[in-house]
Amino acid sequence: MDIYQFINDYRTDIIAILMILTSLLLLTNLIQFITISRLKKKYKSFTNLSSEINIEHVLINNQEKIKGLMEDQVSIKEDVKRIYENLNKTFESVAMHKYDAFGGMGGQLSAVIVLMNKNLDGFLLNSIHTREGSHLYAKQIVKGKTEQALSKEEQDTIKKAIEAL
Repeated sequence: MDIYQFINDYRTDIIAILMILTSLLLLTNLIQFITISRLKKKYKSFTNLSSEINIEHVLINNQEKIKGLMEDQVSIKEDVKRIYENLNKTFESVAMHKYDAFGGMGGQLSAVIVLMNKNLDGFLLNSIHTREGSHLYAKQIVKGKTEQALSKEEQDTIKKAIEAL
């Protein structure tokens, strides 16, 4: 069978197929044209916000602002680091114990106050009330211990402050 004979025999079928393909290509072309038109409108509205605003200037300004924010972030991180370092030195636990230093006095006018940080460093104040007056004693606490001897009330108050951490 000759190619000319084949084309001649199936001429109407070939024309129909070519018309369908042409229609499909035209439809695809129309869809692409509509999509491109929409994208052009969006692009124009994005780049020409107004006569005074240029997207290039907006992007450059935003870049400069971002650089400033990054510098601020470094500064803030340093500040936060210093704050955390200082927090270890602040008193986080306070405990108090009132008691009668001498029997029969009444009113529990003597007291022990302990202030301590996370490292178990701090101090205690012991105010002992007598009939003649009051006496205040201060003792330094390092790692939860003192160099001086402690009374039972002082030991209990230090224990209470440690438990509160």
